[in-house]
Amino acid sequence: MTVPTPEPRQTTHAPWQELLQGGHLPRFIVLCLGVWLHAADSLMVATLMPSAVIEVGGAPWMGWTLALYEIGSVVAGAATGLLAVRIGLRLAMCGSASLFALGCLASAVAPDMAVILIGRLGQGLGGGALVAIVFVATDRLFPDRLLPVVMALISAIWGASAFCGPLIGGVFANAGLWRMGFVAFAVQAAVLVLLAVLLLRSDRPGR
Repeated sequence: MTVPTPEPRQTTHAPWQELLQGGHLPRFIVLCLGVWLHAADSLMVATLMPSAVIEVGGAPWMGWTLALYEIGSVVAGAATGLLAVRIGLRLAMCGSASLFALGCLASAVAPDMAVILIGRLGQGLGGGALVAIVFVATDRLFPDRLLPVVMALISAIWGASAFCGPLIGGVFANAGLWRMGFVAFAVQAAVLVLLAVLLLRSDRPGR
């Protein structure tokens, strides 16, 4: 009587292990940076703007620094998803991060509240576009089995970023360097552009 030979057991990895070890981590970091920029910058002004108002004035318009950011985010978020599919993730990510960086620099060098508001609108447009691209990229860059863990981690990063935004603004404001708060986010956006160029080259525009 022949004894059947047992089949070799297939080793399966948990989705989070595959995300870390399967070559997906670099692209995931790009998406996380996009979420970080939008979520942290959106609330940074809550603690940063009182110091800015002391220098440039415009206290009655201070609430618009948040309102214009959110308006820009909604408008860009509604339109950028389709654009990212048409022109490709890399180009869309680079363009959105560049717009975000320009908005930060405008606020950083602003001589008055009007320029700060223009900069905040640019930041909102760029940040909202980044988030829309992140959701498109999540579906296009990762296999279906990884989507739950990727979305869960992105949500956690969003929450942590929103929590850290006011803290970061408070640190710069307390040091008397409110302009450097915007510069810091402009630098991070420039890093995102570089990472997108290097790590999203495999994406191609679709229909």
